[in-house]
Amino acid sequence: MSTAPQALASTFALRRRALLVLACVGAFGLAACKPSSRPAYQGEGRLVAAGPAREVLAAPGGGALAWLAEPTLASDRGHNTSNQVYLGIATFSAFGPPVTLGRGVATVPGSFFFSPSGAQVGALTQWSFQGQTGVLVVGDVNHSKARTVARDVSFFAFSRDGETLGYVAESALWIGPADGSAPAAKVANDVSTFEFAPDGSSLVARSRSLMGGKLSLVEPGSGRLPTDLGEGTAEYAWSPDGSRIAFTSRNAAGGYDLFVLKPGQRPEKIGSGVPTFRFSFDGKHLAYIGDVSFKKQFGDLFLLPGGSKTSVKLGETVIDFAFSPSSERIAWLDKYNAQNRGGTLTWAQVGPKPEPHDFGPDVPSFIWSPDSEHLAYAKRQLTPVFSIDLFLAEAGGENETQQVGQGVFGYAFDTDSERLFMRTRCTRNGRACDLRSIPVAKPDEASTLVARAIHTFEPATEDGDLLLITYARTDADALDIAVVPSDGSQEPRMLDQRVLAGTQIVRRGKESGVAYAVLDPNRLGVYLAEFD
Repeated sequence: MSTAPQALASTFALRRRALLVLACVGAFGLAACKPSSRPAYQGEGRLVAAGPAREVLAAPGGGALAWLAEPTLASDRGHNTSNQVYLGIATFSAFGPPVTLGRGVATVPGSFFFSPSGAQVGALTQWSFQGQTGVLVVGDVNHSKARTVARDVSFFAFSRDGETLGYVAESALWIGPADGSAPAAKVANDVSTFEFAPDGSSLVARSRSLMGGKLSLVEPGSGRLPTDLGEGTAEYAWSPDGSRIAFTSRNAAGGYDLFVLKPGQRPEKIGSGVPTFRFSFDGKHLAYIGDVSFKKQFGDLFLLPGGSKTSVKLGETVIDFAFSPSSERIAWLDKYNAQNRGGTLTWAQVGPKPEPHDFGPDVPSFIWSPDSEHLAYAKRQLTPVFSIDLFLAEAGGENETQQVGQGVFGYAFDTDSERLFMRTRCTRNGRACDLRSIPVAKPDEASTLVARAIHTFEPATEDGDLLLITYARTDADALDIAVVPSDGSQEPRMLDQRVLAGTQIVRRGKESGVAYAVLDPNRLGVYLAEFD
């Protein structure tokens, strides 16, 4: 074709387009001729603060939210860290104007958190990766203000009632009111970490390992100097009732001995070769793995019941154990097989002469029901095909165990122990699973479908009537979030899309919601979606 016919055709095309535009303007006005644009997605959450954010936190009691604003990868700023560590501006809001605590706060454990009462939030700003210290700034939630507490702080913590703040600055331990109403006082030197007693009246403090890992009892206001408890300490903890302190101390063989003491008394050695220990929830009993050595990689399980002076051996070759919520029972994986990554699930009534009862081998994980009456556990099945199946067992009951699910990736009881939830029939390497449940009292009944293709689930309300579920997106490292009735009676209700992992349930009295950060470039910010 010659260029002349092409030019003629182009001219006619332009004339037709012009006529169409004139007709459109005449009929509807120029606005009607513009291409229609899809409105930006809007979730149910209300905007708390605009802009990029990470590490969203919710205050106990739901009185405030905190987050890191303007986060950037620490490695992009020249720090030798993993690509999971971010630096940002610590910010909080009592659902009013945001309050800035400071810049340079890292997403490392122990650097940014609320007090147990929710009245304060602390952050280590201007964090130095080389020195592992920062400037401690504490925000007052009730008055929406912040104060700088101290520089060169390596560790800080609040007492369990939230009334007292402790921090380590230049290796000295300082204690003062959390609200700053009085100056902090130095109560000990050469301290690395510490833990408040449950009532906040005293602390145990440990020096750095290079200084021997000495453990001391500190009693502020008593007028007494810190009391040395042991050397070469690795682990230490108060019992939940505050009656005892347990700690490990390095021995001549290179392992760790376990000691227990009551404040005011001398420590008593109760075990050797102890890598880990755990108090029962009521603080009366202590269980630990012992007899670990260079020749014995996996230790045995021992129990020191309340009121007893000697421990009793419960199991052999154990790596995992758990007290029931009532503290009256204990379960563990006996005769652990490292090759199969499982053991024999066994439980016993806590007492001077516990009698073990087992539910079978090849168990990689288990959980207690909140009422301590049942155990749910996964079991590896090799025939007829490999599968990880879910079983429900009644501790001490007549119908002791029953298979309730196949191909299970994750499970949990509801808050009142009436239903057992499971993620099953998974695809995308376990990132999309059906959520199903069975009644604990009738495990032989068919399971109920709650939601399809979910990624995670957790109770959204205090009574557990609603579940917060997430969906793993395929187009980004982000989640969509929804709520669904826990009985599966309704379809899930979508709350928001393109949400950063790490959502926070917010409970304010009987009202509940979820706080989260949105990654959508058009909607960056921190949001709060409330449940009806």
